[in-house]
Parts: sequence; structure tokens; C-alpha cells
Amino acid sequence: MEGLSFQQASELLQKFGPNESKLKKTSFWRISLSILAEPMLSLLLACGFIYALLGNLEEAITLSIAVIAVISLTIYQKNKSEKALESLRKLSPLRAKVIRSGKKIEIDSAFIVPGDLVFLSEGDKVPADGYLVDGLNLHSDESLLTGESIPVLKEETDPNNKGPYSESQKVYSGTKIVSGEGIFKVLFTGDSTYIGSIGREMGEISESESPLQKEAKRFTTFFFLGALVISIFLTYGLGIRNGNWMHAVLAALTFLMAVLPEEIPVVLSIFFSLGAWRISKSGVLTRRLNSIESLGAATVLCVDKTGTLTENQMKVRGLVSSSENSLFEFKTPEVEEEFHLLLEFSILASKKDPFDPMEKAIRELGFNLLYDTEHLHTDWTLEKEYPLSPKLLALSYAWNSEEPGTFVIGTKGAPEAIFDLCHFSEEKTSYWEKITEKYSLQGYRAIGVARSRIVNSSLPDNQHDLTFEFLGLILLEDPIRETVPSSVSECIRAGIRVIIITGDHSGTAKAVASKIGLQDHKESITGDELEKLSEEELDSKLNTVGIFSRIKPAQKLKIVRAFQKKGEIVAMTGDGVNDALALQAAHIGISMGKRGTDVAREASDLVLLDDNFSSIVKSVFLGRRIYENIQKSVSYILSVHIPIIGMSLLPAFTGDPIFFFPAHILLLELIIDPTCSIVFESLDLEKGDRYSSPRRKNSSLITLSRFTLSFFQGAVVLIILLSMNFWMQEKGINENQIRSSGFIFLVVSNFSLMLTNLTHKGGFISILRSLHSSVFWIFFLAASTLIASFQFEFSLRLFGFQRIPIEWVIFSILLGLISGLVFEVRKIRFFR
Repeated sequence: MEGLSFQQASELLQKFGPNESKLKKTSFWRISLSILAEPMLSLLLACGFIYALLGNLEEAITLSIAVIAVISLTIYQKNKSEKALESLRKLSPLRAKVIRSGKKIEIDSAFIVPGDLVFLSEGDKVPADGYLVDGLNLHSDESLLTGESIPVLKEETDPNNKGPYSESQKVYSGTKIVSGEGIFKVLFTGDSTYIGSIGREMGEISESESPLQKEAKRFTTFFFLGALVISIFLTYGLGIRNGNWMHAVLAALTFLMAVLPEEIPVVLSIFFSLGAWRISKSGVLTRRLNSIESLGAATVLCVDKTGTLTENQMKVRGLVSSSENSLFEFKTPEVEEEFHLLLEFSILASKKDPFDPMEKAIRELGFNLLYDTEHLHTDWTLEKEYPLSPKLLALSYAWNSEEPGTFVIGTKGAPEAIFDLCHFSEEKTSYWEKITEKYSLQGYRAIGVARSRIVNSSLPDNQHDLTFEFLGLILLEDPIRETVPSSVSECIRAGIRVIIITGDHSGTAKAVASKIGLQDHKESITGDELEKLSEEELDSKLNTVGIFSRIKPAQKLKIVRAFQKKGEIVAMTGDGVNDALALQAAHIGISMGKRGTDVAREASDLVLLDDNFSSIVKSVFLGRRIYENIQKSVSYILSVHIPIIGMSLLPAFTGDPIFFFPAHILLLELIIDPTCSIVFESLDLEKGDRYSSPRRKNSSLITLSRFTLSFFQGAVVLIILLSMNFWMQEKGINENQIRSSGFIFLVVSNFSLMLTNLTHKGGFISILRSLHSSVFWIFFLAASTLIASFQFEFSLRLFGFQRIPIEWVIFSILLGLISGLVFEVRKIRFFR
């Protein structure tokens, strides 16, 4: 084989481009512009610009620094996630051996082009799509494409065949060679491969917004539009009253900042970021921060069987001898001679240093049980190999034994092929096929084993010419992951349906379902049956079907879409290219980090770095915890905004000076709101909420009862603050002292409102005891910042404060505590 010339390869590389996936990265400027699109940041910039026009550079600089800080933190988080993902993409760097100008050379797989002849051997990862032109016993693990863990035997292509090629002749980029060797001719590279075509389809699937994103968007839009209308009237009223239109615009912007629940994006960002950090300890990389919260709302979890529920690693689980005796517990002293013989020849029917996972499993068990016996023959030399063929799925190895002129042959393969080699009668074949079927329905993969012996004669060219003796069956299994049954049980208790989607046989899938505890929804549909169903028929079937077998990639997407159409929040797990489309379309896509493809990881929201299914369950409960605590935060945020809104409107009705500056609003955000966000984020799920049903898809972020309570909480604080304001005015106290007392009162009332919103069921003291000690340090730092604002001339001038007597400070603090905690007494009855 000459292969391509170096000149031809260079020209084709220019024409088709490198053999690699095109990774899209978000630019720095695009990230910055998307952040600046947030209404709150736009308002901060507008306020800073007006202050600069008015000559108040201190305010302008303060607000600008706040904007830069928010942008910097967001970009840092984005880059951190990108770097983590980039490290996953580089888990498997590829090199390839090709023929160029008649010479075998090794090159970077990125330089492979269509027409190249590429060598393949055990352990290699196929670098491009093509067809086999020369091969010996070549088996490819295509589980990443098909979902099936059983290696696929590949056959050579007729040199005169110009296509199309059969599936048994094709090899695909990203698959692994588990046994044999060969040469394939490249047809497609880069984005033109099968993997690349799925990647293009993924680009056409729009990402679903999380339920919380939709709720938060509706919530903030409602408040912003209402505030915008009121701010226009506020600007007009103040402008007409005092003729200072710039002052009126500034008051209106302050009002907008007061009304707009800008803390909600901050709360979401903090909760999602800390949630991603928490779940990373369990080996989960969060690619999209809101995905963990979305997982808490999941009602259906679609899981891929191979490698997700199972270990994707074959192990010998049982032995069945020719006399129909079986062995499932492997203890050396108890192993009968018939099983010794069965293991001995299954090892002789394997390579000495195998790569195939089944041969590895057989060899491992054989050496453990046959150690220090005469049944191991490590010093024997291989004389001849009889490879598998599509017509006869059996593999034989002929060995030179210790006896001169004697060849011992070990054979293993598909049971029906071994029955054929052993010349079983129809009756005996039927009998053993029933035995094989019985074990297959239990989830085992059965391999037949036989032996032969030749004395003083040459080996025949065809293994059919040998005389074989049947020894029994080796039962292998891709074991269930140890933590899966308990994790599935947790999902069921939490009201989440677990659906198995696999490319494997329905019998194997049903056996896996039984072992992991899915006793109810065991009705199964195959891919062919799925294609025949109308949308209405599929919709009605979804209530009872728990297993989808023999499923193709496009069908996985169809299943996810069908569940979504029924109003389900769908989470989808997978590791291969065959899962990528469904991962992209699902509300929450979860891919495997160790063995997953780049395409699958790019399509997913969460990446399980250790491929541990139990991490999904931890993420579910973390998601529920995040949502519950966000509800508590939003209740608090609503209540603290009421007095701010009221005091911002006060000048329009009374003609008084502006009570709050934009700097005051910013100080509240920098001291109270992030502090309370961290406090609420640290709360565990309240008792009884762990195994409650998933929230409804159209559920509100805040219910009417919680909204009413939050409104009354804020209204009480506002009434007390207005009373303080008017009383001090009557006493002749100046504007700056009134503002100082009022601001201390407001900060303390915010703390008391935060305490009473730690729980929606009453009894905040018990929850307060369970908080981490760092939370109390946060309280201390916040109080220190407030005190410091009264100690420096710069801060006094910036906030319009003036030092006040200590008795006024104590009075303001006591009123602040009472204004919030009074609702703790009524809360339990309120929510009955």
C-alpha cells in the first residue's frame, strides 16, 4: 500500500482543514456587553454619569468601581468554567500511524486527511471515519456512538467496492479498538465525521431557559416596567415643584434603583456559584450555573444504561458447565474440576495479554481461581489463530503443549457458533439455546467455550475441520454501579421518574431495571416500535413505559421532546455522541467526564468528573435547597424594598430633600444584601422538604401568601421609619441627623427581617444555631462597615450623614429589631 503522497496530503489538508472539532469560545467583549445589559448596571452607570455632570466625582467614582467589580467577578467565573472544561477536552490527545508515499509514519491526528491509510491496533482510538481495507479479528467498542457495550467485529472491504459500505465495514471517529489489528481508509475528517454531523445538529437546538430564569425574568420585568412609569411622573413632579430637572432625574433614577429588585440577579449569581462550588466537592463540574437549581425541579430523569447505571466494564459473574451445573460464588476451595476445565480453556481461547474487556475479565478470574494448579499454561506458545468472521462468531487459538507433536485448541464465541462447531443435534441445540436465553434475560452475556486436541498432525486451515468438545458457558455482565440502587431509590422517594434509554437489548435493560429497583415502570418500547407510534400514541405510552431499548440518537431526542411536551422537566444523562442531541435539548444535560466525548460534554450542563451516578442525586437535593433558599431570599428582598420605595417617593409628595442617595442603595447592596444572600444560601432544606414532590413547572417564585407577608413586613418598617422622620422634623432636628438615624434603623430592621425569613415555618432560633460560625463573622463585618461610615469625613459627606447621640443610636436599633421580629409570632398561623 502506497497511501497518499506528502504533496497530496498537504493539498487535501488545505482543502478540508485540520481533523479536529471547532471549539467556540466567548470573547471578553461579548461577556462584558452581556453583563452591561443588566438593568441594574445600566442604572448605576447612568447615575455615575449624572453625578459626574453635577461635579460630584466621589459618587461617580464609587458607582463606577461597583460596576467594574461586578464585571470582573462575572468574567473570572466564566473563565474558570472554560478552563475546567478545556482540561476535560484534552483528556485524550491523539496520535496516528499512517502510510504516506509507501512509508509508515506517526503524525498528529489533526493532520489526517480523506484518503489516508491509517493503522489500527488494540487500544487505539479511531481518529476519523472510514472503512476497513485490511484487518485481522478487529473489534471496535462503539458504545459512545450506539450505547452498546459489546464490541463490534469489523470485516474487510472488497478492493473493488466503491461504496456504499456496510456498518460492519465502517469505523468511526472516537471509537476504540479492543482487539485485533487492521488498516482503514479515511473518508471523513473533522466536522464531516459522524461526530461532527451530530455537533452541527446540536447547534440548531436552542437552549432551554431554566424554570427559575423564566420566573425571575417575569418578576423583575413586572417591577421594572411599573417603576419606570412611576419614575416618569416622579421626574415631572419634582421638576415642576423645584425647577431643578437634573435633581429630579437623579431622584427618579434613585427610585428606579430602589424599586428594581436588583438583588435578585446577585442572589441568583451567589447561590448558583456557591452551589457549583459545593457540588464540585462531589465530583460535578457545573458548566451552566443555573442547571443545579433546574435539576431540583426535574420530574423525569432519562439515563443511559451503559456506563451510567453500569460500570462499562465486563466481569465474569457465573459459570455453567456442560453437565448444566452452575457456579456464581467464586471461592477457590469450592471450585469443582469441571469449572477448572471451563476456565482453563476460556483462557486458552484468549490472548496472553488481552485488551478486550471480556478477555481481561476471564483472565482475571481464571488466574485467581486456578492459581497454583496445572490448569494455567503461561509457558505455552501460540501456534495458530483462527479469527472470528461474520459467518462464524467463534475464535480459536491453537497452542504448542508440553507433549511433543500435540496441539491444544481453546475456542470461545457466541453460543450458537460453539454449538455449531461441536456439531450439536437440533434437539440439543434448542435445549442449550433455551438455557442461554434464560441467562440473557437475567442481564448476562453468555459465551460458549469448547476444546479440541490434535496429535501428530498439522493444524487445518479452517476451525470447522477440528473436532470440538463443549465445555459450558461463561456468563459475563457489565455490573451495576454500587451506589446506583440506593440513588435510584432516593430519586423515586423524591418524586422523580427514572427512565432507562439504551441501545442494548430490551431483555438486558429489563434485567438492569430490576436490579436497580425500578419495579414499576418496566414496560419496554424498542426503537423500531417507537418509529411506528404517532405523537398521540407515544404521549399515552409515556405514563407506563420505563425502558426504551435499541434506541438510536435521533430517537433519544424524540423521547426527550415527548416528555417535555407533556410538561415534564427533563434531565438526561449520557456519555457519548449518541447522547449529545438529547443532552442539548433536555432542560438539564448531564455528561460523563472520564469517558465522555467532547461533543457530549459541550452539549451538557453538568459534567460528572468521576462518572458517579449518585452525584446526580446530590445535585437534585442541592437544587431543591437552592430554590427553597432563593424563595426565602426573595421574600426578604421584597420586604426590605418597601421602606426604600416609600422613602424614595416621599420628596414628590412633601417636597422634602431626597432621603436616599444612590450611594445609600449601593451601601445596602454591599453590606446587607450579599450578606443575607450568603446566610440564606447556607441553610439546609427544612424538615420534610427533602422528599417532597418536585415543584410544578408553572409554580411561582413567590406565592400570594408569601408576597402578602413580605409586603406587610416592609409596610410596618416603612410606617415606623416615616413616623421617626416626621417626629424628628417636628423636633427641629436637621436633615443629615434624621437621615443618619433612619439609615441605622433601616439596616437593623433589614437584619431582623432577614432573621424572621430564615424559615417559613417559624422558629428561626433553632436554625440560627445551626448556621456556620462564619455567618456571625459576616454580621460583625457588616456592623463594622456601618460604624465606619460614621467615622470619616469622606463617608459622612458621601452619604449625607452626621454623627448622632448614642441614645438615638440605641433607640434606632431597638425599633429596627422590633419592626421585623414582631412577625415571627404571627408567621406560623399565617401559613397554616
